[in-house]
Amino acid sequence: MKAIMKDINKRKTGRKRLTLGKVNTVLASAVVVLALVSIYSARNQAPTVVSKTIEIPGMASSTGAHQGLPPSAKLNPVPKGTESTDKSGTEHHTYSGPQKAVTSAKASKSNSVKTDETKARTTTGNKTNAGNAVLAKSAASNKSNKAAASKESKTAKPAEPSPVSDKTVYLTFDDGPSPYTDQILDILDKQNIHATFFLIGSQLEDHQGQINRLLKEGHYPGLHSMSHSYKKLYKSGSSAHFINEFKQEQALFKELTGEDVDLIRAPYGSAPQIGKSFRDDIADAGFKMWDWTVDSKDWSYTGEPDKVIHQVKRQVHGKLNVILMHEKKQTVQALPQIITYLREQGYSFAVYKPDHHLVVNFAKDDRL
Repeated sequence: MKAIMKDINKRKTGRKRLTLGKVNTVLASAVVVLALVSIYSARNQAPTVVSKTIEIPGMASSTGAHQGLPPSAKLNPVPKGTESTDKSGTEHHTYSGPQKAVTSAKASKSNSVKTDETKARTTTGNKTNAGNAVLAKSAASNKSNKAAASKESKTAKPAEPSPVSDKTVYLTFDDGPSPYTDQILDILDKQNIHATFFLIGSQLEDHQGQINRLLKEGHYPGLHSMSHSYKKLYKSGSSAHFINEFKQEQALFKELTGEDVDLIRAPYGSAPQIGKSFRDDIADAGFKMWDWTVDSKDWSYTGEPDKVIHQVKRQVHGKLNVILMHEKKQTVQALPQIITYLREQGYSFAVYKPDHHLVVNFAKDDRL
């Protein structure tokens, strides 16, 4: 009996050992499984980066443009033909660095926060720039409107002495027609230039051929009084004789050519002999009056064309020049070189046109 009980106890102990062994095995398996699950989960959550695209706004080639990247990181340009630029103008470059460049959720969160801050700053900056652009546009519009209103509120005036946009020269010749008129016209024709001639009334009838040629070739005839006499024009004590002479020449020119002319040049210039009341009478008579900006002094350099050239070179400047010359031999000799010099200086040539009148008188009287 004792033997039987002993045998039964052995069997129970063996079963207990067997049961504990199985339990231990199961527990060990569970631990392994949990460890594998933990490792797998950790791998999925940790951003082990092998290749990542980094956006660098306004990328520069300087070292300071890449601050904040790991020391071993490299910026490799995208292979040729595969570069891309987004709508904001950002260049994309491939970032190749160590796999443990970013390994923690904390670092990832920090980068995310920085990115959000950068986006917020960029958005704010864009809004500010847009607002500034709107304000600038509005200010420019207001300024333009004010200028237009101011311009419309003023009475239209003839152009001032320097209204031209390009460098321009008006060649003018006094005291014709004369034996030198054709020679001057030949030079101008060869150079394809038109000029303005101020003619003396007492010489018109004897040189109708030159007058007709002058008109045919596109030059403009101005009036230079009948007598060209300083005593008759300015010593009478009033403007009456001056006005009468120019009206007489105006009528004669109309009779000979059929052309109406109202541009005059006062012999010896308008200053100092023509004052305010004198100019009032000229304006009331319907005349426009030109003086000059450059005096070649050719009338005083008989046989010295080089001095005429020198005077022109010395005085020409700025955008608008009205050059005073006379129908003289030395003028004919100097003219080709004067034209060459002016062209070398970038000047173009113009002829007077009544519908584009410029104010060129010493008093800057815009009525004349």
